[in-house]
Amino acid sequence: MSESQLGQFLALLSAFSFAFGSVFIAKGAKDRGDKGVLFSVFVTMVFSFLLWIILERGDTGRTTSDNWEAGMIWFVLAGIFAMAFGRTLLYTSIQYLGVTRAGSVKRLTPFFSVLCAAIFLSEPITGIDTIGMLIIAIAFGLLIYKSFSGVESAHSGEKISPINYAWGVGSALAYALAYIARKNGLMEINAPVFGTMISAASGFACFGIAAIFTQTYRDNLRYMFSNLNRWLLFSGIFVSVGQILQFAALYYEKVSTVVMINSLEVFMASFLSVVVFRAERRPDLITYIAALLATIGVIAVAVG
Repeated sequence: MSESQLGQFLALLSAFSFAFGSVFIAKGAKDRGDKGVLFSVFVTMVFSFLLWIILERGDTGRTTSDNWEAGMIWFVLAGIFAMAFGRTLLYTSIQYLGVTRAGSVKRLTPFFSVLCAAIFLSEPITGIDTIGMLIIAIAFGLLIYKSFSGVESAHSGEKISPINYAWGVGSALAYALAYIARKNGLMEINAPVFGTMISAASGFACFGIAAIFTQTYRDNLRYMFSNLNRWLLFSGIFVSVGQILQFAALYYEKVSTVVMINSLEVFMASFLSVVVFRAERRPDLITYIAALLATIGVIAVAVG
């Protein structure tokens, strides 16, 4: 197996892991507590620490970096955006919208990534990027349009308000900002697993700081393990494994290919949720059209 094929295989495993994770989030969403967000960040922190010791032999990249402190700041920011904001909003989005709709909204991440890269990194927006972003915007517009007709969530059975999509939009924006911060961090410190561990630890620390000021987060921290059921346990493991597999895939294969393979996640998750685990009812045709358009848009952005 060539390095390119290995990267593609890891990307496919990553997509499956994220898909299973989304379904398990939906299955455990009715339980109390923080819906397993804090536990999932904790699992990512532990897994990345073990991989850092095994794969990078505890290397912090300090001896080979000319601007190590700046790289650390970028990794910390990536953790705040991805682990604290992105993951919290993603879990909430799945709870309100269901797996398929939340997965479709999640495809906004490349849309925001291109915009953020243009604003913060001065990267040019190509014609294909523009077309892909337009297709993603149309897909999101279809979901919003459908919500005005009083459509019910395939997961909870409650009416979906257009405002419910704000959770997914916020998550996509947070992940996009995290990608920008992580990219800047890796430019300063060439230690990807170490960077993942620092990001996860930073996200976990955010919840710890929040616990100082609010009773809700104190309870979430105190009952992090006792609030778990088997679905939230599985969701934390699969989301964390999916993220680590995605980083590994990017090491062996180019970004555009990994993004294209990962974009299949929404269809994998929908099949698992509707057919295998019966976590939600079959979404309407408009939702599937939006998911397909969003995937086409993501592929266009990746190629561009």
